[in-house]
Amino acid sequence: MVKPDGKKRISKIDTYLNVAETFAYRSTCLKRKYGAVIVKNDVVISTGYNGSPRGFDNCCDTGKCERIELDMHQGEGYGLCKAIHAEQNALLNCSRELTVGADIYLAGINPDDNSVHSAKPCPICARLIIQAGINNVIMRVGENADEYTVISAKELKWHL
Repeated sequence: MVKPDGKKRISKIDTYLNVAETFAYRSTCLKRKYGAVIVKNDVVISTGYNGSPRGFDNCCDTGKCERIELDMHQGEGYGLCKAIHAEQNALLNCSRELTVGADIYLAGINPDDNSVHSAKPCPICARLIIQAGINNVIMRVGENADEYTVISAKELKWHL
């Protein structure tokens, strides 16, 4: 979480990334915690974190992750995963009318030590982000202020 230096306030980007990081801590995933915030015209219009569909068992409650048990890495075995991704949840919580022209902020957390994981959308989320009309994806890549990457949604890797 980026904090202000003395009496200076943090940047808007780091503020929105802090919000995404806060939502990542609500994640029910044992492998990687993600948070997403969609912002349009300096207004937060939606948030999301990764976890099972509402009302269903999730990995942090059962204590079991099939992808961890099978030693799968990022990008592998999404069909086995119970979680809806943070980006997907944020997009599901609002209409395309709201998302056209917006930006999405992503933060990833390693559950073992709560360190920052360099965030990036999977190809499925990239497709949804593009289809939703999102302009830019801003991803936290480090612990400190200004440690983020900005990429145009149109430049996302959306297929293998």
